[in-house]
Amino acid sequence: MLKIDNLCKRYANFRLEDVSFDVPDGAVVGLIGENGAGKSTVIKSILGAVHPDGGEILFDGKKIEALSKSDRQKIAFVLDDVGLPGELSPTMLGKVMSGVFEKWDAEKFRGFVREFSLPEKKPLKEFSKGMKMKTAIAVALSYESELLILDEPTDGLDPVVRSDILGMLYDYNRDGRRAVLLSSHITADLEKICDYIVYLHEGKVVFDEEKDALLDKYAVYGADERQLAELDKDAVVRILRREYGVDILAVKEKMPQGFGFRPACLDDIMLFFAKGERI
Repeated sequence: MLKIDNLCKRYANFRLEDVSFDVPDGAVVGLIGENGAGKSTVIKSILGAVHPDGGEILFDGKKIEALSKSDRQKIAFVLDDVGLPGELSPTMLGKVMSGVFEKWDAEKFRGFVREFSLPEKKPLKEFSKGMKMKTAIAVALSYESELLILDEPTDGLDPVVRSDILGMLYDYNRDGRRAVLLSSHITADLEKICDYIVYLHEGKVVFDEEKDALLDKYAVYGADERQLAELDKDAVVRILRREYGVDILAVKEKMPQGFGFRPACLDDIMLFFAKGERI
């Protein structure tokens, strides 16, 4: 569906370098990384808001800059600032969007408005953040897109609203003919819905892996310096030194039997790769 190949972008104090990953048909791909890691630069490059200095982006086998208007409307997106006109109500917004998108489904949009209990006549500027985000996603899902790109769609929202939004994304992708690229700091949401995880750190891809395999591969162990010295160095991925000892991110299958551990979550893996030491 989407192919990022050696994408590069250089700023005065930041470089995005040789970023490559795919968003396969039928998949949800999570894009993670610290603030300033390059996630928004990647997304803006896909949407044409940033012009890369190198590499290429292909959508359905076509270069992104060569897409026709109809092809571009197969890519839906929702950014963290929503960006919808605050003076419009959902009813007015539906009428405006019918003139913007070639394949706008007015009935589907009205269905989302009712399903999410959005006030049909109330201007968006009076909506809560969660209601605005639901409206933006309702717009994105109401025309015939094939790829949905979201930048921090659940940031700052309560668990109930976040669950509603994840449900919308699941329904969008259920038939396996569409794909989603989802950037978020809330890794627990990504663990629920993503098929693949791409981790950016300081402008580079650290890993691009299938989510379940990634979470099954690693575990977090506690040890002292003597125990650490006795471990297989190939098993230890990164360590974090603490006052009471050492925390270890390790490959489970290479660790000794009986060595106590807890499953690693995405937050753990990010922390160890960003702040941990190699041995």
